[in-house]
Amino acid sequence: MKTVLLSHIFNLSPLLILVTTALFVLVLDALLPKGDKKLVFILSLLGLLVSAVASFQLWQLNSLSLFNEAIRIDRFSLFFTLLSLAISFLTFLSAWPSIKENKFSPGEFSFFLLSCCAGMSLMAWATDLITLFLSLEIMSVTAYILTGIERERLTSSEGALKYFLLGAFSTGFLLYGIALIYASIGSTQFSVLSNYIMTAKQHPLSPLFYTGIGLLTVGLAFKMAVVPFHMWVPDVYEGAPSSITAFMATGIKAVSLAAFIRFFLVTLLPLKADWNTVLLCLAVATMTVGNLAALVQTNIKRMLAYSSIAHAGYIFIAVCATSGQSFEFSLGSILFYLIAYGLMTLGAFAIVIYASPSQEKNLISDYAGFGFRSPILGIAMILFMLSFIGVPPTAGFMGKFYLFGSAIKSQLFWLAIVGIMNSVISSYYYLRVLVAFYMTKPQETEHLNPIPFSLGVVLLITAAGVLLLGIFPTQIFNIILKSVTPLL
Repeated sequence: MKTVLLSHIFNLSPLLILVTTALFVLVLDALLPKGDKKLVFILSLLGLLVSAVASFQLWQLNSLSLFNEAIRIDRFSLFFTLLSLAISFLTFLSAWPSIKENKFSPGEFSFFLLSCCAGMSLMAWATDLITLFLSLEIMSVTAYILTGIERERLTSSEGALKYFLLGAFSTGFLLYGIALIYASIGSTQFSVLSNYIMTAKQHPLSPLFYTGIGLLTVGLAFKMAVVPFHMWVPDVYEGAPSSITAFMATGIKAVSLAAFIRFFLVTLLPLKADWNTVLLCLAVATMTVGNLAALVQTNIKRMLAYSSIAHAGYIFIAVCATSGQSFEFSLGSILFYLIAYGLMTLGAFAIVIYASPSQEKNLISDYAGFGFRSPILGIAMILFMLSFIGVPPTAGFMGKFYLFGSAIKSQLFWLAIVGIMNSVISSYYYLRVLVAFYMTKPQETEHLNPIPFSLGVVLLITAAGVLLLGIFPTQIFNIILKSVTPLL
């Protein structure tokens, strides 16, 4: 009994470390003097690093199911755990200038961000619909709070309220879908569901089952900001603190996609012919609507919000291309692109945080001449914008190369052409940012403060990552392929 308990503690250690750290920093913040914030911040970062070390210790596991197959720990789930930890780590660094300026409590912020990261990790591990729902709610509720954590700013509270109302509505769809699936097959386990589908000739699938799958799709599509379930994104992303906006655009989108992959591309793979047409329509609509809407935005955060919608559409190209021999390559391209997109988004938002700490200057025109006033940030923004477009030798180029390549491998040539055309369209609004940086006369020339150390670290990591993934993609892609092997 003791051996089993210790084994469970070891296997769950990444999650347990996050939860323990979250509770500890919340209590510590209440005990420390009001002006002492650095200790809570440092302990939060240490908790994330220790959890990452624990995740690496589990990497040798091929696949391990726990709690009656409620969760599964394998390289696929550990990849998303490590990705969530890395995004959370960079989010903490990006948020430190705001914490120093007393925009929100370090204890509250650390507790909710660590709790959200724990929910994200559990969501990637989920192999039961009940576990999926619980982890999604942990992630969602804490994300609502983080969106409105700047209580004195009206747009932050407004964004949190909109996110909460629409998020609760989408959760209702997801929960009702789970109920219908359970009513159809009598189980919520992914393995039972997969076996039931494999024997569909003996047990024909009912309309109730397909309705449940459709409702579940709506719930997950909302979290991934897929058209037509994307309308919350611009207002929420604009209202949330910029560091949280970057966190939601990268981390929450990534783990929602992880749950989608494990459920639809693995569990429901025999039914792919039935729902792939729907996914093709979602992919085309998402990247097209996202790019066209971004063209007319004047606020840089809203522009990046619609950009994130378009990038979800690019990712869905590879989701649609997961068939036959291209299954492994398509999944690998999705994971590679999630890393690339995370790096360039976190880096771009770090510049936004520095340029507009009060979030009063988020118009693209406010960045006139910024590249000359801060040459380092100007060069970094050039790198990130070119990566968003997909210009070599950046991570964005290689990411799109793999995504569009997966479509070509699956004979979906027209889908790859649509993706390339959308990339060309997107170049207009990304280059418009660089035009403001370097080709527009600045309206004011006030002195810029030195770049905070924490933001400098974020910029260094993200810029280096964008270049490394663009220059040495093959080595990194081969490592990523090992993460999808357990799903084959």
